[in-house]
Amino acid sequence: MKPSILLTIVALAGAACADSGDPAPAPPEGPAPDFETPDTTGVPIIENARPPADSRLDWRIGERPALSIGEVDGPDPYLLDLSDILRMPDGRIIVADRASGELRAFDTLGVHLATWGGSGEGPGEFINLISVDPWPGDSLVARWSQGNRLTVFDSQGDYGRVFGMQDRVRISVETVLPGGLVVGSRMDPTASSQPGLSRSRSIYEIRGPDGEPGPTLGSFPGSEWYSPPVEDGVMVIGIPFSRGDVVVPWGDDVIVGSDDTYEFRVYSTDGTLKRIVRREHDLIPTTPAHLEALIERRVAGSPETERAARRREERERYENVRLPETHPAFSRVRADELNHLWVQEYTLPGEGGPNPVWTVFDPGGHVLGFVETPAGLRIFQIGEDHILGYATDELGVEYVQVWSLSRSGG
Repeated sequence: MKPSILLTIVALAGAACADSGDPAPAPPEGPAPDFETPDTTGVPIIENARPPADSRLDWRIGERPALSIGEVDGPDPYLLDLSDILRMPDGRIIVADRASGELRAFDTLGVHLATWGGSGEGPGEFINLISVDPWPGDSLVARWSQGNRLTVFDSQGDYGRVFGMQDRVRISVETVLPGGLVVGSRMDPTASSQPGLSRSRSIYEIRGPDGEPGPTLGSFPGSEWYSPPVEDGVMVIGIPFSRGDVVVPWGDDVIVGSDDTYEFRVYSTDGTLKRIVRREHDLIPTTPAHLEALIERRVAGSPETERAARRREERERYENVRLPETHPAFSRVRADELNHLWVQEYTLPGEGGPNPVWTVFDPGGHVLGFVETPAGLRIFQIGEDHILGYATDELGVEYVQVWSLSRSGG
């Protein structure tokens, strides 16, 4: 992991010598200003220019993690198989452990305090624990059973209740919203798939604190896959560079859409489309060279004697697979506790540096600039003065990490 990261705006204009009569150089040209226009229905559209490639916000991330939880060999609570992480308002960290089906609580120094839940079907237990999210009143809620069930605990881990989505068809919980609401999805029955490159569609809707139906947000494209023609049944192959849906809380609202383009459709919890936020971006067509670069990245970790065979296997797997026409417009999206939106830049295989680059938008949807985050850190939560995520070492051991964040400007 990179030991030190300094996030600054680079000053391009130097001071002239005192005895020089030459005029000072002109300041560098900044990004084009953003602007706001209504669409044909009156919904505001906020258009943003892309910041200059080498610019960075004057924000600083610590030189090393302020806190790290996890061990190569130690007591069970510190041996982690992470599915999600949550930092509580009092600083405690709750880890959703995939392998054990447990919620593990740690104090601000990383000391294990308590373990809640576990694998099973009893009260407060889980089958296939997926995530943990904040719930009103300093409580928390765990999603499990393929996102179809939710269990509420109080701040001390005492079991409260369990509920699911109230409907005759299967509803999956996509995300939890402030105030005890959730966003659920169900397959769009009007969508159809045929052999070849296919894509699902889902209908998204707001659900109440007991899973009851609420406003519908609409039908949106989901994941892409490839289905080769077969005589009996259906075969599904995951494909490189696939595009998918985006469902992310942003303040009291929620973003629902896809990563096909650099656009975010922001909905209120009553189902109203409040605004559309865009950032300048050129879609990049997929090419065989991109697939080759991806295969090389996948085989790079194999022993030298096995790489040729691995390379052949990967090429054969995708020999007749049709790739998506374009790459996703971005990678991951997170809203921080100050209602800034962080959007991770998508990097082509074989390109980009070790540190992820994020475009940061202010609460109104206007671009502030780029920020780099530590290499190898997968971010789950961004607070006012910290970043929470996890990293994996060369042995595959997982660590929860907290990094300090200092903001200035923006």
